[in-house]
Amino acid sequence: MEFWVYLIILGALAAIIVPLIFVCRYTYKITWKVVDEQLVRTSKEKWARDCSCATNEEHVRMFEEGIAWGDKYRSFANVENITNDDLKLTGEYFDFGFDKCALILQGRAESLLYSYYFAEPYRAIGFNVLVIDTRGHGESEGYFNGCGITESRDVPAWINHIEKKYGIHTFVLHGICIGSASVFLAATKKNFPKSVKALVAEGTYHSFYESFKEHLKELKKPTYPVIWQMRSICKRRFGIDVKKESPIEVADKFTLPLLLMSGKCDLYSLPEKCRTLFDKCASTQKKLVTFDKGAHSHLRINAVEKYDKTIKNFLEELEII
Repeated sequence: MEFWVYLIILGALAAIIVPLIFVCRYTYKITWKVVDEQLVRTSKEKWARDCSCATNEEHVRMFEEGIAWGDKYRSFANVENITNDDLKLTGEYFDFGFDKCALILQGRAESLLYSYYFAEPYRAIGFNVLVIDTRGHGESEGYFNGCGITESRDVPAWINHIEKKYGIHTFVLHGICIGSASVFLAATKKNFPKSVKALVAEGTYHSFYESFKEHLKELKKPTYPVIWQMRSICKRRFGIDVKKESPIEVADKFTLPLLLMSGKCDLYSLPEKCRTLFDKCASTQKKLVTFDKGAHSHLRINAVEKYDKTIKNFLEELEII
């Protein structure tokens, strides 16, 4: 090949690569800011025990109804747990005198007060209720949200703590968004407690990587290369891989009985993704229920009777109640 041909090829490559470098340098600043906004607790006021979205009418109503539930059943015990990396986590244990417990695991930016809203369907069918402030939220220590990955390491410790302290040997886990992802990851580990009998999951995604991609579209942020840079930053900054450490990657090892609830209007955990996740799950006892109305994490507020009855019927089928 003649020299001038090499020059043309090099010139063409330079015309592509040089602008791409400048674009990546520009978007990297955006990505770092987005990661700080979405995943890092930059002050104690952030992700405190307040309503996380005061501009959303449904979210406010869920929060207020949850608080009313908590006010009605104030006889809870404050509980604490220490993580394997020495963070102190806080929680509340509502003891109604039953021999079973439901652990409710909320999503990003929410404290244990948000989980109150999902407690009544369990109390009504004979479960005590444990709600917790996950790492970096509410009154728990920690400075970032681990997208269900770091949180998954805390799930067995909470189960073991309540089992030992209160003599409870039957648990059902209720996860919303990242909360359900943490159970998917935890349940495939060797140390997962045998006392956990089922997962009830709402808004479970394939991976936080894919869910965050949809979130970027809603925020009107550039999807690429921001999503790639976000994954890279999370690896280096937090030691987690938001694409590989995910529900879809472990679904073929997930054998826990599963009730997966999906919303047709969910923009983050897309209905078609929930279906493929459900199909891949190795659980022999599993059920997928679709809701016509309700945004991400807002299924119950749009169909309370159906939501609560779905949980009750599933647990009856498993003969847990």
